Amino acid sequence: MGYVHARRALVESFDLVPVFSMSQARIALREADIDGVLASIHFDDSRMFELLAEVKAMDPRPAFMCCVLLGTTLGGRSLAGLVHAANEQGCSIFFDYNSLQRKEGFAEADRQLRQRLLEVLPPPCGESAAAA
Repeated sequence: MGYVHARRALVESFDLVPVFSMSQARIALREADIDGVLASIHFDDSRMFELLAEVKAMDPRPAFMCCVLLGTTLGGRSLAGLVHAANEQGCSIFFDYNSLQRKEGFAEADRQLRQRLLEVLPPPCGESAAAA
């Protein structure tokens, strides 16, 4: 379900390579031309940090961005701890799409997610979004 949000927000601006497991992610990272990784805290039963560690070991290393796409039962302090841990381990941004979407709606959450990714990813990534 989180992929639906990411696809809607990003498909017109970025080429997406969706993966739903560590094995799919490893194949995509090895065989595709990947500029960045956007991983949700729900990725493959909470294996986001394992994926982050694998991406950090790559050379060259693509940008790694963490997000919350779906609702979570984590409280504010727990989520803040995840954000801190992700930043400490090399995450470029941590975007709470779900909270923003609940406050501002899908269109605004989509817009802000695109904008944050454009701040991190190297050109020509998202050039169609920047031109709009």
